[in-house]
Amino acid sequence: MALILTNKKQQPGFPQSHYFIALYRFKALEKDDLDFHPGDKVAIVDDSNEEWWRGKIGEKIGFFPPNFIIRVRAGERVHKVIWSLMLAVEAAAGELQGKIRVKKKKDQIVVQKGEELNGYVKVYTGRKVGLFPVDFLQEI
Repeated sequence: MALILTNKKQQPGFPQSHYFIALYRFKALEKDDLDFHPGDKVAIVDDSNEEWWRGKIGEKIGFFPPNFIIRVRAGERVHKVIWSLMLAVEAAAGELQGKIRVKKKKDQIVVQKGEELNGYVKVYTGRKVGLFPVDFLQEI
């Protein structure tokens, strides 16, 4: 009987199904921490601990809190907010019934889900999803 071993690691030349982007600045507190800025691409080395993951940026490997990054799936696009916007609207009918609140700060990182429609795209930050004007975004 032959035993066949396969390598389940990502093969060179094949696109990944997802990657991770830093949402916020994380300043290393210990020498073993990974320092990063919003928009940095983080390769995950170990995610077995809920509170501290181990990641890699370039040649640097270290620990960081996983709520500082966001998964970006194939086909999704990453943007930086270029102008702060705070908007509160009350809608009376249709799908927009109720109160709508939009608040995004300059330099905030968001991930686009889907295509642009009438100058707006659906974006998320890991916790919140909403429509946002494309004129306030810059793809990174």
